[in-house]
Amino acid sequence: MFFVRAIGLAFQAVFRHRQGMTPPALLDSVIAVLLYGIGAAVVAHRWFGVELALFLGTSAVVGAVVGLALQDALGNLFAGIALHTEAPFRVGDWVKVGDRDGKVEQISWRATRLRTWDGDTLTVPNNEVARHAILNFSVPRAPHSRLLTIGVSYHTPPNKVVSVLEGLLAQVQGLVTDPPPGVRVVHYDESAIRYEVRYWVSAYEDYRRIESEIQRLVWYHFRRHGIEIPFPSRNVYLHEARAAEGAESPAKRLERALRGIDLFRPLSDDELRAAVGRFRPLHYSGGERIIEEGAPGDSFFLIDNGEVQVSKKMGGFPRELARLMEGQFFGEMALLTGEPRAATVVAASDVDLFVLDKNGFQDIIAANPEIAVDMSSILAERREALSQAQGDVTHRFDTPGNNPAELKARILDRIRRYFGV
Repeated sequence: MFFVRAIGLAFQAVFRHRQGMTPPALLDSVIAVLLYGIGAAVVAHRWFGVELALFLGTSAVVGAVVGLALQDALGNLFAGIALHTEAPFRVGDWVKVGDRDGKVEQISWRATRLRTWDGDTLTVPNNEVARHAILNFSVPRAPHSRLLTIGVSYHTPPNKVVSVLEGLLAQVQGLVTDPPPGVRVVHYDESAIRYEVRYWVSAYEDYRRIESEIQRLVWYHFRRHGIEIPFPSRNVYLHEARAAEGAESPAKRLERALRGIDLFRPLSDDELRAAVGRFRPLHYSGGERIIEEGAPGDSFFLIDNGEVQVSKKMGGFPRELARLMEGQFFGEMALLTGEPRAATVVAASDVDLFVLDKNGFQDIIAANPEIAVDMSSILAERREALSQAQGDVTHRFDTPGNNPAELKARILDRIRRYFGV
């Protein structure tokens, strides 16, 4: 027994030196069994006079019978030894064996046990593992690359699609930035241009969550930029002659909402209907930032559905000021004066917006410059009310001694200069 133990220790030392790791317990056990078998044969020969040739012959016959009877078990055993020796994977690695993948939980003499994505335990016989190609997602221990293919309509220029996708990827939490994600055109199909998005994750098990987040954001970003994801073969457009009875069209809903907003009160019916035609719909997912405090902007937002959170930095930390819902709006100062955003607005849920920018309002105010006078009065009143509500006695338009009339004059001057009227 001392002899067997000494040889075992020597084998472990050589194995560690050459492989850089401790030999598996299974391999130690097999070597110990072989040494004990050899020792038993030597003892039987010297003490009991058993001829080794007879012993070996009998062992060969017995071995052949046992081998046939235990063919699968022995196959698993030797496959297990090979897996332990070559170490194509270790416990904790994510691997794919054939068409099955999972996280390695145990490697025994008979089988390898995997934990699947569904949390189930998959036991794969070692001889089956040895017959298949093994893809190890955890080796080398570097960022793992993933590919996502997206089909886009031929109507959208590739440069625009690539730009939108790259901007989207910059917002996804958990992506590795070195190497950076990338987008390229890969194929022209029958009904779509195929784009390949390559991104990197630090851990293989994170890729499903991140890929789901990318695909979720694709819908919202494409919808906002007017990018269409076509059906596999063709698009069929059906236009109804009139809206379903009792259903209010988005244009009518928008017009009704604008009539209830003081800022658009100076517009005539024709001017209001013209403004309605200049709005465009945008969709944001819950958690997405719509505008950011201090950023430039020229757009007015009306909430059609959903809820947004308005916050402002105070003392270096963001402080929630309000929650706005359907029918409420924000961004009027940016639309009419081009001033930087005064607050950050984030979608608190999935939110549908109507958006009007400076270009859409330019013709209306140029055709009737007097609108600016009434709108400046309304903006001055709203600014004064907001300052009082926040307890803020100063404002970027105010200087000591200013009164509401002077504030109105300043706003009117900025509107006229901004629109050139």
